[in-house]
Amino acid sequence: MSMPEAFHIAEDDLIQYALGTLKESQYGTLAAHISLCNQCRDRLAEFQLELACYAASIPQEEVPTGAKDRFLAKLTADDAPASKFAQMRDKNKVFILSKTFHSWLESPVPLKVLSGLLAAALAFTVYDDLSHIHQIRRLQPAIQRYERDIAELQDLKEFLKGSNAQQVSLHEKPVLTKAPEGHTLYSAATGKLVFTASNMPLPPSGKAYELWVLPAKGGAPVPAGMFTPDLQGNAAIIFPDIPQNVQAAGFGVTVEKAEGSPVPTSAIILSGQ
Repeated sequence: MSMPEAFHIAEDDLIQYALGTLKESQYGTLAAHISLCNQCRDRLAEFQLELACYAASIPQEEVPTGAKDRFLAKLTADDAPASKFAQMRDKNKVFILSKTFHSWLESPVPLKVLSGLLAAALAFTVYDDLSHIHQIRRLQPAIQRYERDIAELQDLKEFLKGSNAQQVSLHEKPVLTKAPEGHTLYSAATGKLVFTASNMPLPPSGKAYELWVLPAKGGAPVPAGMFTPDLQGNAAIIFPDIPQNVQAAGFGVTVEKAEGSPVPTSAIILSGQ
């Protein structure tokens, strides 16, 4: 219980509580104490049981007119001396604090405080939702780029696994140690091509290498992409823009202007078929 064990309700107060003859102000205070004190609650239960047994055992007699009113008036008289419990209770700090808190709960202040807290929580929730929506919108372009990269990577993976792709290695003639070379994986049905080069020297300033598809039926070579090797001589072309169903007799590499050329303007330096 929240009160010291020495503070218990007097028996006469418990009996009046059981009879329902207490003042309204005393009833609320005792009810609060009984809800916290096991000893007083058990004692009250004993009194209630004894009163019930006594009421069931005596014959019912007519109460004299005005007797009940006189009895209640005497019990509830304003000049009745306060019980020992009431005197100790009024000096107890825990009781005073409990009574003050109870009065505060009955005022409109808690409702206003609760309303303010609910309004603040609602405002925070709305702001948090709007913030997440803004973040999602900012991430959408990156998500779309990521999805495109994933789709292209999956397309490349499936192409490299394909069994109908033509694979050709390109070498310089004559073949020298660490000579430039290229490797082509090509599918005429889809027009997809992957080309890798190694040991390639850097082209002259303003120039770049251009890959060509040499059609099997003759005719002008088909441009298959530009590339410039890195410092290690490596380069790659992945999925250049090539028409479908161009059957290849071979492939060649020439040196062209950096912006590319629609037809070869120099001799083929790498070729393969």
